[in-house]
Amino acid sequence: MADSEYPYPPDQFDEEATEVAYHGAHRAEESFWRQNLVYLIIIAVAVVVLLVLLFTIGGLGKSGDDRAESPTTAASSQEDSSKSDDASDGGGEEQAEPDKSTPVLVMNAGGISGMAGAWEKSLTDAGWTKVGIGTADNVQQESVVFYRDDEDKASAQALADEVGAGDARQSDEYDNRITFVAVEQPEG
Repeated sequence: MADSEYPYPPDQFDEEATEVAYHGAHRAEESFWRQNLVYLIIIAVAVVVLLVLLFTIGGLGKSGDDRAESPTTAASSQEDSSKSDDASDGGGEEQAEPDKSTPVLVMNAGGISGMAGAWEKSLTDAGWTKVGIGTADNVQQESVVFYRDDEDKASAQALADEVGAGDARQSDEYDNRITFVAVEQPEG
């Protein structure tokens, strides 16, 4: 109903109503938290889901013992343990004969193009019959020969002596029985 059709004369309540913006039942304004509660809950759930995904997919939830050792860390710990074993044996044990038919994987870890292929030819010429090649994910500082099982220790050490890589080290980082991580071209 329009004001011109209002049949009653204006009173004090009509005057107050024109001065105030609210009409009808007056309620207090809702707080920020109450107005945005649904959005805040959605954001909180999204953050929790994101954290759970980061921990499971990214491996952030693993303890330090579960993480894989780097080749240099594993190698240095193996080297320390093998030195103590050699000292306690007294050197009275005979070394097993190397088997040059053991599969060898040459990994190019020096960043030099064609180096693994050069090592493959060099080792094949030296009598190693099963030599494969690959490229390491990272550039390394020193050449290392790794072996997986104790039965391949003598062959791995013979290879390490042949390529000038020091002591062969046991590691399960590579799938191959013997892995030569090369950082320099073969001599000659």
